[in-house]
Amino acid sequence: MAGLLIERARKNFGATEVLKGISIEVADGEFTVIVGPSGCGKSTLLRAVAGLEELTDGRVVIGDRDVTGLAPSQRGIAMVFQSYALYPHLSVYENMAFGLRIAKAGKAATDAAVRRAAAILNIEALLDRKPAALSGGQRQRVAIGRAIVRQPQIFLFDEPLSNLDADLRVRMRYEFAELHRQLGTTTLYVTHDQVEAMTLADRIIVMRDGRIEQVGTPRDLYARPANIFVAQFLGTPRMNILPATVVENGRAALAGGRSIALPRLSAPPPAGTPLSIGIRPEDIAVGDAPDALPFIIRFIERLGGLATLHLGGRDGDAPIACQLRDDGSFDEGDTVALSFAPAHLHLFGADGNALETAGE
Repeated sequence: MAGLLIERARKNFGATEVLKGISIEVADGEFTVIVGPSGCGKSTLLRAVAGLEELTDGRVVIGDRDVTGLAPSQRGIAMVFQSYALYPHLSVYENMAFGLRIAKAGKAATDAAVRRAAAILNIEALLDRKPAALSGGQRQRVAIGRAIVRQPQIFLFDEPLSNLDADLRVRMRYEFAELHRQLGTTTLYVTHDQVEAMTLADRIIVMRDGRIEQVGTPRDLYARPANIFVAQFLGTPRMNILPATVVENGRAALAGGRSIALPRLSAPPPAGTPLSIGIRPEDIAVGDAPDALPFIIRFIERLGGLATLHLGGRDGDAPIACQLRDDGSFDEGDTVALSFAPAHLHLFGADGNALETAGE
């Protein structure tokens, strides 16, 4: 195994700059997920690590080797694609053995490697089948098995679950996590799905428009987002963002004129300063309280035991989503009282970046 270092990676396609000076370090044995919206450059970055795209500038180091100028086969990596990329005319066994045979590995060593990977992935019974006879989840296991047999220093995964249905994606997330626990191989995993990122990663790298927005553990990014983009990208339902203006006595006025208490800031802005207040739907309290404000339920999403209430306040107020246990007591058109505890508020300046609260 080995760690991965990407330094000042830039990639241009003609006049379009897709990667804008990306620097990333992945520790030996770490499972790092790159997440971001479509077009942010995450797959281009992964392909550059694999050697499938040539960087315009910067370098890639795997272990103690600068591999920037090396061919993919010389980098010690194995990549699993979104499309599985299996040979349809070969059996599962032959697909998994293909890379080792090209590398002229011995027959006994190849057989042992294929059967070990098949046992890890629980696909021993599928070795004689052709890809057309497999389900989507089984094909993905074969693609992963083909990567495992090469015993790479680094696994690269490019949106490997995006072609699977919702239930299978959940099961495959568990299998990816279990596979990493067994093998401990350094892994760089790309996805646009924040649920995959939050459930699989040791660390998450959030990208936007060819740049890194924030790096941290799933919990750190969820609890302390660096800006509004990260705050709303991670979390379902997404964080509420309420336009507000600072007033006196540690409070802020919402767009509709009502005010709420703010957490203490390290550098309190003067009255009249515009800011954005973020609060996650699960952090809003419903029920009468001294500082509660009335809101009208416009729409309810019921998801079994949970309900997401979509609410509106006075004219000018931003709509708010609130998530709570669904006991059947709420109906559209009802008025409910909402409380926003200062400890659960995230404050962002006019530039969208988080403001530092006292004690952080």
